[in-house]
Amino acid sequence: MLDSEFIKQLKQTNISIDSEKTAQRVNELWKSAKNAQKRAVTELTGGGLAPIYRIYNTGHISAKLGLPLAQVLGVSPFYLSAETDDPGSFDEDTLREFLKTHGYDDLAQGLEPQKRPSASRTRRAKPIATEPEQADAEEPKVELEPELEVFILEAEDETPAPEFAVELDDSDILTLIHSLRLRAACGVTEAAAGLKKLYAILLG
Repeated sequence: MLDSEFIKQLKQTNISIDSEKTAQRVNELWKSAKNAQKRAVTELTGGGLAPIYRIYNTGHISAKLGLPLAQVLGVSPFYLSAETDDPGSFDEDTLREFLKTHGYDDLAQGLEPQKRPSASRTRRAKPIATEPEQADAEEPKVELEPELEVFILEAEDETPAPEFAVELDDSDILTLIHSLRLRAACGVTEAAAGLKKLYAILLG
C-alpha cells in the first residue's frame, strides 16, 4: 500500500503516548518477525536497523517508523503508538484515520482508493494457493543480539545463508567467529575482509 516515497513525506517526531508500551510492543513484534519482513521494513524506512533498536531504548516512535512497521507486520499503527491496546490490523480505513489524527490530511486525501472486486468476479476467482504461505510460516526463528542480527541480515542480501544457519546456538556462532579469525590470520583474503566487516559492526 505504502512505498518508500510516501514514507519520506512523514516526520520523525515522536507520537507515542506511552513509551513503555511502545517499546514493549515493537520489541515483541520485531522478535517474532521473519527476516524478510525485517528487510521490507528497512527498505521502506531507508534507515537500516538502528532506528528500530532505538525504539527499544527510548520508547519513542514516529509516523515515519510506525507506518512501515504497522504495514509489514500487519497491526494498527495506533497500537504501536500506544493510542489503543487493540493490535487491530493495517487497512486503508485505519491508515486514513491515522494520517488525519497526526496532521497528514493532505496525504490521507491523496490516497488512491483500493479496488475491490465485484461479487461476480469474486465468485469466479480461483482459490489462492496456501502451501507457500504454510511453508513460510514454519520457518524457524532465532533471537540474536541486534549487532549480530545486522551482520546476518546484511550477509543474506549478498549471499544466501545456508539453511542450517538458523539452527546455530550462541556457542556455535562463537566457534564460527573463532574459525574466521584463524583463517584471517593464515592470510585468507575473504576471511580477513569478513572479519573486518564483523568488527566494524560490533565495535561501531
